[in-house]
Amino acid sequence: MPGARAIFLGALFETQNVAFMVGLAFAIATSINSPVLFLSMYRRRLITWGAFLRGFLGLFTAVPLMILGPTAWVDFLGHYTPVFPYKYPALFSMTMAFTRL
Repeated sequence: MPGARAIFLGALFETQNVAFMVGLAFAIATSINSPVLFLSMYRRRLITWGAFLRGFLGLFTAVPLMILGPTAWVDFLGHYTPVFPYKYPALFSMTMAFTRL
């Protein structure tokens, strides 16, 4: 099943630049992993549930911002103007994940 999913996604995004797509994947990974790793090293009272929520907050802000940004919204979906004006949403999604809930 994962192979079929990879083939489907490869056919869907065949016109996109591979290096740019890898950059988007790293933006999502950075939004999830960086707050958890940084806070686990420097925050003494970080609990497992808090780290889990911060990782998911990074994920659930990075993916919609990426879809609403110019990469997917304009280039892939064909709209004229993006809802979110920045190409790389990692700065905003990491900030959301670092904020105290």
